[in-house]
Amino acid sequence: MIRNIFRILKQLKMKMIKKDHLKKHLLIILTFPFLIILGLFIHKDYGISIDEESTRMHGLVSLNYISNLFFPDTLFDFQLINNIPDFYNYPYKEYGVFFEIFLITIVEVFIGEKEFSKIFYLRHLITNLLFLSSLICFYLISLEIFKNKYYSYLSVIILYSSPRIFADSFYNDKDLVFLSFIIFSILFIIKFMKRTSYMNAVSLAFVLSLTINIRVIGIYLMLLVILFILIKILMENRFLIKKFSSLILFMISSVVFLYIFWPFLWESPLDNLVYALKSFSKYGWGLNVFYLGDFYQDKHLPWHYPYVYFFATTSIFLSIITFFGMIIIILRFVKRLLKIDDTKSNNDIWKSDKERNLLLIFSSAVVPLFLIYLFNSIIYNGWRHLYFIFPSLVILGIYFVEFFTLQYKKSNVGKLIPALLILIVINNMFNLVKLHPHQYVYFNKIYENKANDLFEIDYWGVANKQALEEIIERNPNKGSIVIGVASFANLNLSKKMLSKELKNKIIISGQEFDDADFIFNNNYSDVNTLIDDKYSIPKNFKKYSSLKKGNIIIYEFYKKNDKF
Repeated sequence: MIRNIFRILKQLKMKMIKKDHLKKHLLIILTFPFLIILGLFIHKDYGISIDEESTRMHGLVSLNYISNLFFPDTLFDFQLINNIPDFYNYPYKEYGVFFEIFLITIVEVFIGEKEFSKIFYLRHLITNLLFLSSLICFYLISLEIFKNKYYSYLSVIILYSSPRIFADSFYNDKDLVFLSFIIFSILFIIKFMKRTSYMNAVSLAFVLSLTINIRVIGIYLMLLVILFILIKILMENRFLIKKFSSLILFMISSVVFLYIFWPFLWESPLDNLVYALKSFSKYGWGLNVFYLGDFYQDKHLPWHYPYVYFFATTSIFLSIITFFGMIIIILRFVKRLLKIDDTKSNNDIWKSDKERNLLLIFSSAVVPLFLIYLFNSIIYNGWRHLYFIFPSLVILGIYFVEFFTLQYKKSNVGKLIPALLILIVINNMFNLVKLHPHQYVYFNKIYENKANDLFEIDYWGVANKQALEEIIERNPNKGSIVIGVASFANLNLSKKMLSKELKNKIIISGQEFDDADFIFNNNYSDVNTLIDDKYSIPKNFKKYSSLKKGNIIIYEFYKKNDKF
C-alpha cells in the first residue's frame, strides 16, 4: 500500500516537472506552429530559381541509377521527362543527392504529383519545413550554451527572420538545406562531446554523413570532431578506452554511412571522394560577376567579395556584435594557449562545457573561411555558399551581448545592450514585410540606395514568374505577347510555373528583339555589359514598367514604340 502511494506520488512529481518544463519553453513551443502555418500560406509566393530544375535532375539521374541497379524490372513513373540522362555519362554525377532523392520520393512517388508547378511548390514547402525543424535544434544548441531561454529564443528568431535566409528557405534546396544540416550536425557534435558514448557516436556519424552528402565541404566538421575529442582525452590526463573507441566507431560509421548515401562513391569510394573534393573546391560557371560596379571572372573575384557581401546584406547591428563576439573568443583562446600547464588542470584550452561549445561554434564558422583561401575555392552569387556559417555567427553575436551584459551588469549600458537583439529582430521583421516576397534582394541602409550600381540583385531569377504574370495582367486583351530577354535569365523556366492559359499567351524570343513586344531586364548578366552589347536594348524600346522594393530595382520591362 505504502509503495503504491510512493509510486503514485513519484508519477505525479514527474508530470509536474514535465508541465513546468513545457511552461518554461512555452514561447518557442507556441512559435513553431505559427511559423509552419505561415509557410503554408506563403510558399507559393516565390517563383522557381534558376538552379531548381537542374538540382532535381541530379536526383532523378541518381534515383534512376539506383532503381536500375537494385530494381531492374520495376518501372518508376516519377519523372516529367522521358529521357533521364545515363548516370555514367552525366556531367554532374558527383553531386550529393540525398535530399533531392528525398524530395522526389515524397513529392513525385508517394504524393504522385505530376504537374510541374505543383511539384516545385511542394518542394518549396518541404525545404522550408526542413529549415523550421533545424531551428528547433538551433534553439537546443543555444540553450545548451547560454542556459537562458530568452537568448535562445532570440537566436532562433534572428536566424529565421534574416531576410535573405528567410526567402532562400523556400527555394534554395542547396545552400539552405546545407545550413539546416549543419545545425543538426552541431547539435549532435555537442551531445557527443558532452557524453562520448557509442550511441552518440553512431547518431552523429549518421547525421554528419548526410551533411557531407549535401555539400562535401561538410567534411571539415568531421575533422573538428576528431580534434576536439582528442583534445578532451589529452586534457583528462588519462587514457579512457571507451572514449577512444567511441571516436574510432564514429570515424568508421561516418565512412560507412557516407558510402551508403552517396551513389557516386559506390564503385570507387576513395578516388571519387577525392575527385568530388577537387571538383567542388574549383567549381565555377566561368561567367562574369558584377561586384562594386565592375565585372570580374568568377575565379578572379577579390578576396573581400564574400565579406563585403555579408556586411551589405546583413543587419548592421548583427554584423557588429558578431565581430566583437569573435574577438572575445580569439582573445580567450590565445590566453588559454599561453597559460596551458600540464600540472594545473585549470589551465586548459577550455574550462567548461560552455567554453568548449563556443570554441566549437567559432571553429565551425572560421575553418571554412580558412579552407576557401587554402584551396583557392570559387565563391560567387553573393555569400550564399557560406550561408551555413551564419547560425554560428548569430550565436557568437549573442555571446558578445551576454558577455558585455555580465561585465557591465551594474551600469545602465549593460542593461541596454540586450536591447540590440530586440532591435535586430524588429529590423528583420520590418524588412520581411516590406520586401515580401522578394526578401532575397535585401541590403542594409548603408548599401540599399546604391545596390543596383554595386551588386547583382536577383541572380536566382525568383521574380521572373511574377514578371510574366504582371505583363499579362497589364495587357489582358492582347493575344500572344512576345518577350525578349536582355539578361542572363531563363524566362522559359519561369513560364513553366504558369497556368496553361497564361503559358499560351507568352512567347519568349530570347535575344531576338526584332519581333519582341516587350524586353525584360533584371540587370543580371553573364557578360561584361560595359564592353559587350549582347543585352543592349534597342533604341526603339522605351521603359514600360518596373518592380521596385524600397530603392532597389528588381526588374524592368521595355516596350516597343510602335506596339499597343
